[in-house]
Amino acid sequence: MARRDSYTDLLIIGAGPAGLMAACWASQYAIKTRLIDQKSERTAAGHADGINSRTMEILDSFGVADTVLHQAAGNMDAAYWGPEEQTGNIRRIKCQPSQPQELSRFDQMLLNQGAIEQILIDYLGSKARVHVERGRKAEKLRLPSHSDQGNNNEYPVHVRVVAADGEDGQPDNAEVIHTRYLIACDGARSWTSAQLKIDSDIWNTESTWGVMDIIPETDFPDIQRACAIQAGDGLSMMVVPRENNLVRFYLHMNGGEERSPNGPDKSEGSLEDLIDMAEKTLKPYKLSYKHCDWWSIYPIGRRLIKQYRSDRIFFAGDAAHTHSPKGGQGMNISMQDTYNLVWKVAAVITESIDPAILETYQSERRPEAEQLMEFDTRLVYAYEEGSMEDGSEDGVEAVRDKYAGFMAGVAVTYPPSILVDKGESNTAVARNIQLGKRLPSYLIVGQEDGCVVHLAKKLNSNGCWKLLIFPGDLHHLGVLDRLSVFANDFSGRINNHLIPQSSKNSKLLETLLIHSSPRASISQSQLLTTFHQFDTDATVFADDPLYDGDTGQVYEQYGIDKQKGCLIVCRPDQHVGWIGAIEDIEGLEKYFSKFLFRKKRT
Repeated sequence: MARRDSYTDLLIIGAGPAGLMAACWASQYAIKTRLIDQKSERTAAGHADGINSRTMEILDSFGVADTVLHQAAGNMDAAYWGPEEQTGNIRRIKCQPSQPQELSRFDQMLLNQGAIEQILIDYLGSKARVHVERGRKAEKLRLPSHSDQGNNNEYPVHVRVVAADGEDGQPDNAEVIHTRYLIACDGARSWTSAQLKIDSDIWNTESTWGVMDIIPETDFPDIQRACAIQAGDGLSMMVVPRENNLVRFYLHMNGGEERSPNGPDKSEGSLEDLIDMAEKTLKPYKLSYKHCDWWSIYPIGRRLIKQYRSDRIFFAGDAAHTHSPKGGQGMNISMQDTYNLVWKVAAVITESIDPAILETYQSERRPEAEQLMEFDTRLVYAYEEGSMEDGSEDGVEAVRDKYAGFMAGVAVTYPPSILVDKGESNTAVARNIQLGKRLPSYLIVGQEDGCVVHLAKKLNSNGCWKLLIFPGDLHHLGVLDRLSVFANDFSGRINNHLIPQSSKNSKLLETLLIHSSPRASISQSQLLTTFHQFDTDATVFADDPLYDGDTGQVYEQYGIDKQKGCLIVCRPDQHVGWIGAIEDIEGLEKYFSKFLFRKKRT
């Protein structure tokens, strides 16, 4: 059979949330990326629906959070319901915010997976570098040996792709894609994983759940709140309000066979069974529905692959881990997998970063999946066996409280590595900042224009590292002089290519200066004089409390002394990699020299 051969830097298999996030990251770099999916269209309805705070922060870093906010339903309150001993009817035990407000500037949002996919697809369309190639099915995988010659060494992964509709008899339908790296985002029944015979840790369970998205007709008073409900006779249910007047119901089925139809099939009666079980759980309240958007019945299975990487191939999302949807983590963890991975792969491809950093994908993301398995196990047990009463140690509320930071996605803390330099960092100069954790965001004021903006808005996902310079209060004795020394020293090292500003493909480092003086007391010309030899375009901000809102909190919240200041390095994914004193240019250089600008490939 005739075939076509093509070459690409990065091949992504699977255009679900993980694959689309991977493509969004890859679109920031001058690399060639292919994204294939065997489905003819994106997810139409159902599936994942929870977007946690960290995922919202990530989406905001690509400039699409406002689109999500416009479409999604907010998840502000959570109600807990349990049975009355005498009647067996349910009663409300407690109502409280769904998560602590101080965790993030974003709340958890609720929007169906298909809508999220479309938002990311539209973003890719605006970048015009990557598009989804639908109806393309990976059929054969080959990893050539090191003895192979020619392009095989440069593009060592070979994937034979055919038309997903089975019409691969046509010569033009068969293609062999030669790629430098492959990211498998091809779901729980990962084709790529099967080809490589990847081993997994498996947690067996017989628990079966049903899910339905309906527009309900009910007198249940908390239908527009997220609810954890336990009734008599082992009945338990989770209620999640959704966009467009939809409400999702998760029900513990106590057994059953896996069925995942695209819509209601009244001949089987499964949807009506779900409605009947939901109404029994809600007793004494009534429940019927106007419209069913999607439903499914499925067993819970927990699986975690042992290795996230096999040579040039990486696994992300459901291809790496599967679990129940009870904590609303599936889509979030999946997108955060590829958000962690792709900037590393792209930087290696563009020859700006040592390939050794690719080892950190396993060390950073698999522990998060292990914690997910632990959380999921405890939460499912709480729904099935725990108590909703106050003070219960095995109840849903207790589990959610314990894992609040994890559920919001903001507690993720990556361990020491080549990218999280605990040994060279001086964390005492920013007492409240934790290495390896994403930098929390607070309001700052633009020195030039006086605009109030969240610091995270300046940590956008463009592939650049961010050097945050905190000189302190420029009116304190010696602070301005120390800043000037730093600027001249740093500029000299850039000019000597010790901390270069760009590779052949892209800018690598952006700098932000955030002082703690009142903005009006500092002249722009004074700062320009200080930075007259500073060869990077430093954007200047003030941590000034004299503005509307909650400005003036950065130094206090980060634990930075206003006389001593500090330096903070954020990786392209907003996680803190290094912290040092403002005089410690040598330490800064040592940090970057461990992985930047070693122009070699493995």
